[in-house]
Formats: sequence, C-alpha cells, structure tokens
Amino acid sequence: MPRGQTNSPQVESTRGPSGASSSWWRTLRRLNRKQWLYLPRLFSRNERLRMFTALIIAIIAFVVLMSRLSARFTVERPAVGGMLREGALTEPRFINPLYATNDTDRDLTRLVFSRLIRYDRSGAVAMDLAEAIDVADGGKTYTVTVKPGVVWHDGESFSVDDVIFTIKTIQNPEYASPLRQNWQGVSVEKVNDRTLRLTLRQPYAPFLENLSGGIIPEHLWRRIPPQGALLSDLNTKPVGTGPYRFSKFTRLEDGTITSVVLTRNARYYGEGPYLKEVRFSFYPDAAELLAAYRKNEIDSFVFSPGMQLDAPLLDSRRYELRVPKIFGIFLNATNQQSFSRQAVRKALSLAIDREEILGAASPSGGVIASGAIPPGTFGFNPDIAPTPYDPEAARRLLASDGWKDADRDGVLERTEGTGRNKTTQRLAVRLMTAESPELGVIAERVAAQWQAVGARAEVRTYPIQELESTVIRPRGYDALVFGEVFGHDPDPFAFWHTSQLKDPGLNIALYSNLAVDRILEEARRMADADRRALQYHEFQKIVDDEIGAIFLYSPNAVYAVRTTIRGITLGAISLLEERFDTASGWYTETRRAFR
Repeated sequence: MPRGQTNSPQVESTRGPSGASSSWWRTLRRLNRKQWLYLPRLFSRNERLRMFTALIIAIIAFVVLMSRLSARFTVERPAVGGMLREGALTEPRFINPLYATNDTDRDLTRLVFSRLIRYDRSGAVAMDLAEAIDVADGGKTYTVTVKPGVVWHDGESFSVDDVIFTIKTIQNPEYASPLRQNWQGVSVEKVNDRTLRLTLRQPYAPFLENLSGGIIPEHLWRRIPPQGALLSDLNTKPVGTGPYRFSKFTRLEDGTITSVVLTRNARYYGEGPYLKEVRFSFYPDAAELLAAYRKNEIDSFVFSPGMQLDAPLLDSRRYELRVPKIFGIFLNATNQQSFSRQAVRKALSLAIDREEILGAASPSGGVIASGAIPPGTFGFNPDIAPTPYDPEAARRLLASDGWKDADRDGVLERTEGTGRNKTTQRLAVRLMTAESPELGVIAERVAAQWQAVGARAEVRTYPIQELESTVIRPRGYDALVFGEVFGHDPDPFAFWHTSQLKDPGLNIALYSNLAVDRILEEARRMADADRRALQYHEFQKIVDDEIGAIFLYSPNAVYAVRTTIRGITLGAISLLEERFDTASGWYTETRRAFR
C-alpha cells in the first residue's frame, strides 16, 4: 500500500432522503391521467382504506384548525346585502317631517330624514346631525354645532342653513305645519357655517326634544311657495340625509299607493346602513297583512289594535315596546252638568273594569294608568294607586249623592229644588270617540259597565279628522274616549293648563286649577330634573284627588320581525317610529373580520 494512504473502506456515493424525494416527485409529475387512475391498484385494499381514512382525518383536522383560528382572530360583522319588507295598514300621505300625520308617514320619515338629536336605548340624548349642543343663560340659549361632511341624497352638501330654514319654515304660519306651536317664541340665528344659536324668551326644560325633528333641504324647498307646500312632489319623493333614500313607489289606477321602496344611502355619515333595500307594502286590513306575513311576503309589522292571531307566528321575534301614551275618558261638565259633581266622576271611575277593557282592546297588553302621566315616564308618581273596579261602591256613592231611578227605565235621575225651581238631571251622556278598533272597543265596554250602575252612554264614533274638527276642537262632547301621547321629556302643560282650554289648546279634560297652573308653569322653567319631577308628582296628586279625568291604561306596542333580520336593538322609545332610529345597524348578511 502506498505510503500516506489509510486502510479505510471505500463507500459508493448514494442519494440521500432529499434526493429520493426529488426522484419521486419527478416520477409522479410524469404520470399521465390513465397512470394516475391506475395508481391506487398498486396498493392493497387495506392500504387504500388506511390511506383514505388518513386523508379524511387530515381534512377534518385542517377544517377544525382553520375554524378555531378564525374564531380566535376574527369576529362576525354585518355585511351589506339583503332587505327588510315591512307591512303596514296605512298608505303614506306626507313623507315629510314637517307634515307627517299617520304612522306610515312617521316611519318612512324616520328612515329618510336625519335630525339634530335622537334618543339611545336608555332614553338618553344622543347626537345625530348635531356634533355638540351647549345650553347657557339659564336654559334660554342653545348653541348647536352640526357635523361636517354630511350630504343630502341628491349629492348636495348639508349645512347649518338647512337647519335654520327648517325651523323658520315650521314657524311660518303659511306652511301650516302642526309643529308650529312647539317653536313659537324661539329665535334662530346663524353664528358661522357650522353653528347656529337658538334663543328662548324664557327657559323651557323639555325644549331639547324639539331638536329631534327631521331636517329638510333648503336648496329644494326654497323653490316651493308656502301655498304649494302641501301639494309638492317632495312630500312623496323625499330627499333627506338619513340611512335610506327614496327609490320608487307603486300606485293603483285609483291613486292608492301600494308600496314604497327605499335603498341604502352609501354616503350615510353614521353606521351602515347594511340592508340594501327597505320596502313598505300596504294592506287594507289586518287579516291581509297577517296572511302576507305567513306567505313570506313581508318580514315585519306592528300589531294593530284588534289584530287576532289564530296561530303562532313562526320564525319571528316579538319586541314589546312601552309607549308613553294614556287612554282615558275626558268629561265635559259644560255639556253634561252631572260631571261637575265629584261623586259622579268618582262613581263612574269605580264602575270601570280597566283590566277587562285592557285585555279586550289592546292585543299587545299594557299597564293600568293611575294618573295624568304614563307609567314609566319621567315624572310619573308611583304613589298614586289605580282606581279599583268596585261597581257596588259606585252604586252606593251615586245613591248617597241623590241619584235614583224613579221611573225604572235603567237611568238614574237627580232632582233639585221645588216648584218652578225644580230641575231634574238624567245620567245619560254621549260617549264619543274615533273610528278605530281599540277606541271602539273601549267605548263599548265603558258604556256597558256604566249602564250596570245606572248611567246610560250612547256611543258615537267618527273618522279621526271629523272627530277632531267637529267634536274635539269645538269641545262638542259630553264624554270623550281618547289618548294623550307624551314625549321622552313629558310636558303636561298643553293637556292641563287653563290657558289650553280652548282650541288650539289640548286641554280636552276642560280642567282648570290655579294651583296646577302654577306648578306646570314653574316646572317648565326648572333645569333641575329632580325638582321638576317632584313638581309633576304634586300635579298628578291634585288631578287624582279632583278626578280631573278617568284614566284607563297605557298601552304596549308589539313589533314582530323575522329572525333573519339581525342587529335590532330597541329600548326606551317615545314614539313608535323611533324603532327605526337604529335601522342603519340592521342586517341579514355577515362577514368575518379580524378583531
């Protein structure tokens, strides 16, 4: 062996693992379709089964792993898509916040128009078009700064001038807006391009709620003279800044509107909107509306008074809403002198079974009313108990007050004086109300319950416009079954102050008490909410002691929506249309997004 060489074995070079892998991949890549199909035959049946099982396990493990990673690092978010199909019983007349008069008008207006403020789920004030509101000078000055970058549905920029124009239009008597009374005595001035100042003659604590009204576009409405405002096409083809914009409506040959379509406002300044479309369809009665829901033609509707379900609604959620409204019986002692006697008023109140009437008249339920402010509303006095149902006590009270059925005709009479001064009163009254299922049921039940204690009530119903113009405004009723609606911050002044006895005042109880007048006047000027609530407690106590009206119940409202519509958050609302204040966050489609 040559010098310098070792006696080590010689090893021939071979491919390592990586080389073998490369060879296998080159071989597999050269296989044609027939060879791939033949490949499983190279393995035994048991080997193929084990390979298939391993493949399935690997796929499942991969899917589970990806799902867990997705759940850990992403969340489900609303996505644009889908639609809401709302059913209603009333076609729209004015899709305009200055003139909206019926439920459908107010619903559509809520979706199309924005307002300076709104109320959140707890009933607290939240900013909408306003960015900030500063209250000064003891509650007489409100300085409002509006948000930048807001545009109208037609692409024009929103500005503080639109707010000023809206307020001045409401104040102008030529436009005949029903909101005018809320803005009397308020001056408005422009401070700069984003700020305006509102000045009141005297402090008015509930004034802030005025800012929850919709704002209309100056650049469109300034072209229309006041005399033509009610006839303008803008009332049915509105332009707003809200989350949904008007698209189209369908109309029958007789002019009846059968549907209104709104589409999402892609330039909306707030959250969303996510639904691509909101469609309102209108039906002649509750039966057809319910049938439409069962046939999947609509997704949502509000339970109407008198609506009866013959079977449960499938695939739906029901939202019960407490609306600050009181139904009551308002007595006119000028037309019916017997009502001036407190014993009569008390007896007629004792004769009413409020629970029975609530169950018959309101399918959505409600709360028995005990005073002049609805239960659950700011200023409500919980210490006042509802009047119990006690017809025997009512009969005894009437008898002790001198009422008898001398001629046995079922109606009590009361005689005073002798000779030429002798007068006889009969406890027979006209009980008037509007032509609506709920009010009609109330009136009929009250009449039957009064008859049981010797008071005859002739029920008369009228279309709501006729009732207001020919009965309520001239105070031409003996007894009136009607409702009073309050806001988030109730002000009973319009319903109970002596200055509101005559039209256009709303004191339909025809109640006058100097102590109550003073309390209501002072409460309006109080910035301290706790002190104002105590004032309202005292007001309710006086009205209850004097039986200023016969209060019945505060109704609930029920909104039924399919479970496919998600993101609905409904809390404290004052008006039923406020359920749409969060509609920009409603959705049907979703997407995954990183946390």
